[in-house]
Amino acid sequence: MRTIVITGAGGGLGRVLAARFVESPDRVYVCDVDEDAVSDLQRSGQVARADVVDVSDFRQVEQYFASIRTVAERVDVLINNVGVAGPHAALEDIPPNEWSKTLDANLNAAYWTSREVLPGMKRERSGCIVNISTASVRTLPACRSPYIVSKAALEALTVALAREAGVYNVRCNAVRPGVMDNERMKRVLARVAMQRSMTVEAVESEQLRFVSMRTKIGMAEVAAMVHFLASEAASHVTGQIISVDGDMQWEA
Repeated sequence: MRTIVITGAGGGLGRVLAARFVESPDRVYVCDVDEDAVSDLQRSGQVARADVVDVSDFRQVEQYFASIRTVAERVDVLINNVGVAGPHAALEDIPPNEWSKTLDANLNAAYWTSREVLPGMKRERSGCIVNISTASVRTLPACRSPYIVSKAALEALTVALAREAGVYNVRCNAVRPGVMDNERMKRVLARVAMQRSMTVEAVESEQLRFVSMRTKIGMAEVAAMVHFLASEAASHVTGQIISVDGDMQWEA
């Protein structure tokens, strides 16, 4: 029985990831900054434990994994799912604290969590880390520099760690979701529609013109890819950035 840790599991993709992994005979530990979502997860009885943790704060990360180590010898699979959109503004208009907050959540959190699990993985010569990136690293939407930079750096961390930890049989990969069919994307489309005096349907259609398969992506599809990467079937897959996006090439 493996020990799985999923960050940002309170809602959206994180919740779907948690549901996918609890189908397996694994102990699934989840955390999120949303207290209500964490309480709901704990009441569900499906996960081994749910905790309120802000992984953008390295002190909370240290305390969280210290508590995990009291009930599990090591973490077998770490899924760094936490991500924030960050400010929408021209670079020169972004307050330095907002820049830092975005990098702390999207990049530094994965560094802090990974450094907590790597000693045990290396000792056992087994382990897997999956980082959730974004197709925006390729499509480069305007006025989203903190988000793009943080996720591009997360991908760099992914391949650097894969190179470094491979000799210990520890794997690290990243998944790039495209336009996901979730509440967050609905809010984004609604905001753009209001700004541009368009219908949500028109904005969505415009967005999907830049996706070869002309489709949004189900969160279950992304979760299935993450589940595969964490499985024995992917035992020699490492250092890869895998897109689940219908071939998304551009962003309006």
